[in-house]
Amino acid sequence: MRGFAIIDRQPTADATAVWLTSRTDATTVGHTNAVVLADDDPGYVTKVRSLATGRSVILTSGSEPPLPFVTVNHVDVFDELIALTRRYQERIGAAVQEYAGRTRGKLVTPRFLPEPELAQPEGDEPRYRALAVADFAAAVWSAWLFTDEQRLRRTVSPKTQVTPWIMPPDLNDAAITDFPAEFASQVKPEPPA
Repeated sequence: MRGFAIIDRQPTADATAVWLTSRTDATTVGHTNAVVLADDDPGYVTKVRSLATGRSVILTSGSEPPLPFVTVNHVDVFDELIALTRRYQERIGAAVQEYAGRTRGKLVTPRFLPEPELAQPEGDEPRYRALAVADFAAAVWSAWLFTDEQRLRRTVSPKTQVTPWIMPPDLNDAAITDFPAEFASQVKPEPPA
């Protein structure tokens, strides 16, 4: 999946804002495009469809889908990713503590990013509402990726290159994943039209 298409289309608005939020490297998420389209734009349908294709469509609070999409989520879907990330952090921390107890070694306890919060938009316009959600999506996704990177750092011993190392076998994946499987199944990318 290429990322999220954050869409603000309020029932009384005359424009739609679309922010694209993508993973730009292993643990970095950023905004890769932003468009505000007037309802009377002759290419409105084509442009919105093009922006959403290959991305998970996320609507801001109070928005309605501007087009029929296959899968649409609302901003509250990120609450699930926050909860999954928190549980994952607990599992990683427990694995580190268990390993330290077993080996009587001193280990650096992983530190994680703070839990993101959805900020109020700077204004009551589509672009501001979409940006607030896009910033939140980027922060939540970054927190997941950073957490998974902390797990990955503890899978192979830097001295011996032996794996598994600190992480138990069920946490010993050799790559950073986009999302936990439970979340990925909810945020399916929009297929081509």
